[in-house]
Amino acid sequence: MTRLPSTGIFTSYCATIPPNHWLKCILFAALYFNYLAMSFPFLLPVIRLIIVTFPKRHVIINTILIRYGVPLILLFPICFTFYLIPALGVCKQRASPYPFGAIWIYYINSAFGLRNSFFHLYNLIFWMTLSIIANFLLFYQVGQARSRLIRAQTSGTSKRAHTSITITTLAMITFYVTNGSFLLMYIFYYGTNSYFSYAEIIRPFGNDLQTCVVTWVFYLTHPAFQKKKSMDSDLIFSTSSFRRRVDISI
Repeated sequence: MTRLPSTGIFTSYCATIPPNHWLKCILFAALYFNYLAMSFPFLLPVIRLIIVTFPKRHVIINTILIRYGVPLILLFPICFTFYLIPALGVCKQRASPYPFGAIWIYYINSAFGLRNSFFHLYNLIFWMTLSIIANFLLFYQVGQARSRLIRAQTSGTSKRAHTSITITTLAMITFYVTNGSFLLMYIFYYGTNSYFSYAEIIRPFGNDLQTCVVTWVFYLTHPAFQKKKSMDSDLIFSTSSFRRRVDISI
C-alpha cells in the first residue's frame, strides 16, 4: 500500500481526501515492519551461537531467549515510531525522478517534528554492528569446535553447515549495507537532479529483498533442511551396494 501510490493509481482519489489518521496507519505499519525486518535477522546468529557455546543447555537458554526476546523485538519499533501518534497521513507529490502524478503516503504534524530517516539509519548501523559481532563470535566458536575434532570425524554435513553460515552472514551484512546506502542517497539526494536520486526507484525492492533473502539463503544452503534428500541418497547408495554384493556372491 505504501508503494502503489507511486504508480499514479490513487492520485485522483488522494486529491479528494483531507489529511487523516487512516493514511497514517498505513505508513505506521510499513515503518513498523521495516524495523522488524532489520532486527529479527539478528536472532539467527545468536541462536546458533548459543547452540555452539552451550551444547548441553542451549534448549533452555534459547527457550528463554525466544520467550522474552521476541516480544521485546515486537515492541522495539514503537520506540522509533511514537512520533506518528499525533501525526496525520497525507498524500504527497513525489519529487524527481518520479513524474507528475506519482504520490506517496507521508505524514505531517509529527510529535516534536521528528522524522523517520535518521532513526532508520541509526537502527541500521546498530543492528548491522550487532550482527557482525554475533557472527564473528559464531565463526570463532565453530572454528574452535572443529579444531577439537579429529579430522576423520569432520563430516561433509558439518562442512556444508559452516559454508551455509558463511553465505547467510554475507547475505545479511550485504543487505544491511545496501539498505543503508539507499537511505543515505535518499537523505542527501532525493528531490535533486543528481543521478543518485534515481536510487529511490529501486530502494523499495532492496528493502523487500532484505526481508526474505537471508532466510531463503539459509534454508537453501543449510543441510538441516536437506535431511530428506540426504536420507534418500544414503538409501539409494546402500541399496546399490547391497545389489552389487548380491551380484558378486551369485
